[in-house]
Amino acid sequence: MKVKLTYLLIAVTAIAFGVVSWWYSQQQPKPQYRQVQFNTLPGWDKGQFKKSFQTFQTSCRVFLKQDSGRVVGTPQIYLEAGDWHPACRAAVKIKSINEQAAKVFFEKWFSPVEFYNDQPVKGLFTGYYMPLFKGSLTKTSEYSVPLYELPKDLVTVDLGLFLPQLKKKTIVGRVAGTKIVPYYTREEINKGAIKDKAKVIAWIHSPVDRVFLEIQGSGVIELPDGTQMYVGYDGQNGATYTSIASVLINKGVMTKDNASMQRIKKYLEAHPKQMDAVINKNKSFLFFKKLSLDGALGSQGVALTPGYSMAIDRKWIPMGTPLWLSTTRPDSHDPNVNKPMQRLMIAQDTGGAIRGKVRGDVFWGGGDKATLIAGHMKNEGHYWLLLPLQALDRIQKLKK
Repeated sequence: MKVKLTYLLIAVTAIAFGVVSWWYSQQQPKPQYRQVQFNTLPGWDKGQFKKSFQTFQTSCRVFLKQDSGRVVGTPQIYLEAGDWHPACRAAVKIKSINEQAAKVFFEKWFSPVEFYNDQPVKGLFTGYYMPLFKGSLTKTSEYSVPLYELPKDLVTVDLGLFLPQLKKKTIVGRVAGTKIVPYYTREEINKGAIKDKAKVIAWIHSPVDRVFLEIQGSGVIELPDGTQMYVGYDGQNGATYTSIASVLINKGVMTKDNASMQRIKKYLEAHPKQMDAVINKNKSFLFFKKLSLDGALGSQGVALTPGYSMAIDRKWIPMGTPLWLSTTRPDSHDPNVNKPMQRLMIAQDTGGAIRGKVRGDVFWGGGDKATLIAGHMKNEGHYWLLLPLQALDRIQKLKK
C-alpha cells in the first residue's frame, strides 16, 4: 500500500508540473477595469432594489461565517471575506426596508466597476429554471434513467497543494493502478461504468430529462405517491462541457438564432435513434444529491431567488457580488418579443456553460412561466460589478 501511495504521489506531482507548463504557456491578456458613477448606470435611478437587497442578505450570511482573511475573490479581483463584512453586518441588521432605502444602501457601501477594453465589454445572458420531472425511487419500465450520487472512486486533486502557482486549480479523475486517469465519460457512464460505484438517488423517464436537469443544475422529482424530492448538483466527472445546442447547430438542425431548450427537446424526442449519439457528444456528466431545502441551491450555498440570483463564471466574478445588469429578456406571454431588463442581480451560482468575464445565467424559478422565459432567453447585455468601497485601492488594475 505504501508503494502504491508513493507512485500515486509521483503521478500527481508529474501532472502538476505538466499543468504548470501549460499554465505559463497559456497566459491570457489581463482584463481592464474602470470605475464609474452610479448615475451613469442605465436605469439605475428608476430601479427596484428591495428584492435585490433581500437576495444580497442571503449571501451576507455566508460571508459573515467566514474568517475575515479568507480569499473570496478571483485572480483578477482580489477580495477577502473581511471586505464584505462591514456592508454585510449592516445589511443583516435590517429587518424591513423600502425601495429607496435599499438603493441608498448599495450606493453607500459599494462602487460600480465594469470590464472595459477600449469600450464596455458585452456578453451573452441566458436563463435557467428549476424543472419538475416525474420519477421513482426504484427502477421501473417507465423510469429507467438513473440520477447518480458522487461515485466513491471519483477523486479531486488540489494541485495547489503541490505547487503554489496552481492555487485553486484542481483536476478530477480516478485511480487506476498507480496512476490518476480521467474519469469515465458520459458515454461510458451510460454503458454502465459506474453502476457498482455510485448510488442512484432516483430514476427518471428519459435521457433528455436528465440532460435538462444537468443544464439547470437542480430540480424537483415528483414521485408516484405525489411527494416531491429536491435534488441539486454535487459534482462533475471533470470532462469538458459541450452544449447540445452547439452539436445540433453544427449538424444544421437549428441555428444560433432559433435554438432553444424547447426546440432541442422536441428534436431529440422526435429522433430517438440519434438521441444517444447527440447527447454523448457532451462528455461532461453531473452527479446529484438530495437537497434539504424546498428550492434551488446555488454554488455559494444559498437558496436562489427567482429573477434576482444569477450564475456567473467565478474565474472572473467573485461569488456574492451585486451586479447591475442591463439586457433584455423574453416576454412571458410571447417569448419571441424581448423587453428591457435592468436589475441588480446577485452572483450566487455557477454553470458549466457560463464562461467569460461578461456572461450570466439568470435563475427564473420554477413553473411554466419560468420555463418559457429561461428556455428562450439568449440576449446580449452588460453588467457592472458593485465592489466594496474599501477594497478598491487594492485592486491594482482598476482604472479610475
